[in-house]
Amino acid sequence: MELYKVTLELESSLITPLKGDTIWGHVVWGIANHEGEEAVNKFLSDCKTSESPFVVSSAFPHNMLCKPMPPVQKRQKEMTPAKYAEIKKNKKSIYINSSLYLEQQNEKENEKITKVFESVEVTHNTMNRFSNTVNDGGLFAVSEQWATVKLFDIYIVSSYEKNRVKQLLDWAFENGFGADASVGKGKITVVGEPESIKTKCKSNSYMALGPFVLPENSEITDLKADIFVRTGKIGGAFASFLQPWKKTVVLFNEGAIFSSDKPISFIGKMLTDIHSDSRICQSGFAPVIPISDSME
Repeated sequence: MELYKVTLELESSLITPLKGDTIWGHVVWGIANHEGEEAVNKFLSDCKTSESPFVVSSAFPHNMLCKPMPPVQKRQKEMTPAKYAEIKKNKKSIYINSSLYLEQQNEKENEKITKVFESVEVTHNTMNRFSNTVNDGGLFAVSEQWATVKLFDIYIVSSYEKNRVKQLLDWAFENGFGADASVGKGKITVVGEPESIKTKCKSNSYMALGPFVLPENSEITDLKADIFVRTGKIGGAFASFLQPWKKTVVLFNEGAIFSSDKPISFIGKMLTDIHSDSRICQSGFAPVIPISDSME
């Protein structure tokens, strides 16, 4: 398994966040559109094994990573205004420079990025799908996310060669990303070629780079993570004739830290039985990188 870094350029606003599980879903639809059902079934069958061939992270600003869950802070005997201000500043910083954990990265001083997206409410008319007309007074608002930076990085753990990784990502983003892609939202371009990346340290402490679930009989310990609830919608050709909502699942978020006695390259498993149609599944795995034993 190889760890790749791929840079993306965002050319429009987003409706759907660039989370690893959603990106993986777009990869599956790319395979379906270009190689057909048999290739999708083969890919999904491989993903159900303990050596999934393609695991993708969430997207982070270029040369940045998600910040690990912070260690428990010991109570300080003396709290000055300056110390308190520094603690608040560190809490607002949600990303760290990737050079802390990965080789061949930008060695510049870590930027204190506190906000990557600006939210803008956009009003739309409600359509009557039977008459194809606008309903009187039927307005609703959609929150569009406008990035303050253009370049983002994702990380892929894969057994595929670079050219196959590039191909799958080109297919994944060719028709836009997420909700309202048909009207120009989520326009993303893959920049350059995938880059093989090495981690800086060997450790039994790890950080997850995307959403995941714990498989049964997991041997990891000391898990510290935020969680979020995902009630996904099906996409692609399925959206036109199947019940749109997937079952609700609870995922651990990127930035989770944990320990593992044996070396691992990703954590989690593929989620099945999340819809009445058994063909539909979802990513529940994420790439991981080793971090310092102190997990700071």
